[in-house]
Amino acid sequence: MKRYTLLIYMLAVMGWTFAQNPADDWFNQANTAYNSGNYEDAVELYQKILDTDMESVPVYYNMGNAYYKMREYPMAIYCYEKALKLDPSNEDARTNLEIANLAIVDKIEPVPQSFIERWWRSLRAMCSSDLWAWCSVAAFALLLICAFLFFRSRRVGLRKLGFFMGIIFLIVFAISVVFAAQLRHAANTQDQAIIMTPTVTVKSSPAEASVDLFVLHEGTKVTILETSNGWNKVRIANGSIGWLEADKMLSF
Repeated sequence: MKRYTLLIYMLAVMGWTFAQNPADDWFNQANTAYNSGNYEDAVELYQKILDTDMESVPVYYNMGNAYYKMREYPMAIYCYEKALKLDPSNEDARTNLEIANLAIVDKIEPVPQSFIERWWRSLRAMCSSDLWAWCSVAAFALLLICAFLFFRSRRVGLRKLGFFMGIIFLIVFAISVVFAAQLRHAANTQDQAIIMTPTVTVKSSPAEASVDLFVLHEGTKVTILETSNGWNKVRIANGSIGWLEADKMLSF
């Protein structure tokens, strides 16, 4: 009887804990506000979820849609980029990001990538870091099975099958581990940013009196190379490099 009492108590505590988490309610309320055209209220509710350190692709994606409806394109781009950083395979976020980028001033042609680099990035973007991690676990389990066939089977055909399939699963395991690690590192590193000021002048050094190099506009994505005294050294898609004040951008 005591065991059942303890179990009921534990379940009640767990139910109370989940009931105390308002994130699900905020998310539903935000979606309702969005569907009703109350985009500002929706953004506030999505932001309340993020303020609890509960990041997720649906929250950033829906928040980006709300900002887009409000014509706040830099923030929409930021949210879509955050969603893709968490899950590069999200096609909805990628499509909406391309649409949002059409609304900004700067149309920068990226530096051409080699075939291998394009192939590598495309393959890595097929799954999220968590899914690649699960792929590595599955590949490792299959690798062990193949190793068992190779070392324990008395039939030559099964040993050959175990050997060649083991090589394939070893390659899949290695690639999955690398992809999962790279995506997890990217998600935890704030090395990119979106310009949030209507017009900014990129400088040759981290000083206001330095030489003007070129001008960027809000919504443009930059890569942060280094920081110094409130300035960020940035690179844009075409490879141009310069310095910008850190408070002119929102990093992710």
